[in-house]
Amino acid sequence: MTLIYVYQGRNIEKDITLVDANGDTITPDAGNIIRAIIGRIGEAAKLIVTSSAATANGSSFTKGAANRLKLTAADLSAIDPGTYSLMIDLWDSADSAWKEVDRQVIHIEGKEG
Repeated sequence: MTLIYVYQGRNIEKDITLVDANGDTITPDAGNIIRAIIGRIGEAAKLIVTSSAATANGSSFTKGAANRLKLTAADLSAIDPGTYSLMIDLWDSADSAWKEVDRQVIHIEGKEG
């Protein structure tokens, strides 16, 4: 588990390595979708970013050998400062199912003065 520290008002890009239960790297193919969910268990998601389409504010998840999660300042500013779960899921087209790949911690620091 990793702690990702971000700031409201700033863009961030983070490469995410996907691994299976054996520790082997997963490279998503054309039929797969990667999804990042920022939120807290038992609450509605604060932000969902997928590789199938960017958010209205431009946050995106580009899949490939380096899966790059891009969170924009506009999307981060819409979330209250605090600590959240960052869940990474993979839509496995072969099984027609979402599979949880990773869970990390993301801390959003508020804007400066």
